[in-house]
Amino acid sequence: MNDEHLITLFLNRPRPKAWSKMTRKAYHRDLQAFLTFIDGTPLANVTYVQLVSYFQSLEHYAPATQQRMIILMKSLFLFAHRLGYIQRNPAILIAAPRVPNRATHKRSLMVNEAQKLLNASKGNERAYLIVVLLMTTGVRVEELCQANWCDLYEDMRGNIGWMVRGKGDKDRPVLIRPDVWEILQNFRRICGKNPNLDPGDRTPLVITRRFTRYRQNGVRDMMYRLSRSAGLSRMISPHVLRHTCATFALEADAPLLQVQRQMGHESLRTTERYLHDIRELSESAGGYINQVSI
Repeated sequence: MNDEHLITLFLNRPRPKAWSKMTRKAYHRDLQAFLTFIDGTPLANVTYVQLVSYFQSLEHYAPATQQRMIILMKSLFLFAHRLGYIQRNPAILIAAPRVPNRATHKRSLMVNEAQKLLNASKGNERAYLIVVLLMTTGVRVEELCQANWCDLYEDMRGNIGWMVRGKGDKDRPVLIRPDVWEILQNFRRICGKNPNLDPGDRTPLVITRRFTRYRQNGVRDMMYRLSRSAGLSRMISPHVLRHTCATFALEADAPLLQVQRQMGHESLRTTERYLHDIRELSESAGGYINQVSI
């Protein structure tokens, strides 16, 4: 066995809750970055000093990303130690950084920001479609990139749905609004594709100019370019549009359970955080202080 074999075993080991293909792919990428950092040092010879240096090299990442990469690396060493692949576990002395709970409103767009982003994308039919889909469905960027035209369907009432393959390979239905469906059909016509529903059509839902599937990094780069074009003060990632979808829906009094189902949240607590942040100021105790004139 070598280090690559160990990583394969680690990522594919039986778990109470199996990782999805997307999760394993992301974790494999993180572990490959770690192997690149230690520059050929076998895992059995990695020192505590090297791990500290690796920890420090992650400072340019967001705290949540740092936490994920450190926990993954620690889990790999623990697995290797328990398997007897390494005699000692230097990662046991490394603590993953704590990630503070970020308010969801800080990650969502304001209405004027969302409108600016939409307006900036209207000159590019692909960018406009991607922004509209992310903002009105709340899907994750990886869910968008892996979606096929055959994932769309019509229900008994004539609604157009999208069967999204989410985390843990779980499917969930997401509504495609009539105006968004019209945009999708027009885009298909522009691409020379059949705009009608076809359960056998496995072409990507959103097609690049080369008629290939979008990659996640490509969508992120597109959002960053649009952020600059729109004159926004921050770079907008696809995940910000996911937060925006949940925030806008709850602000418009959408039922909490409906938002949970659409977003694919396992726990209702995750969805409730959006509702709490929306109401945080309007329900603040400071609004009840009326005993004095100011």
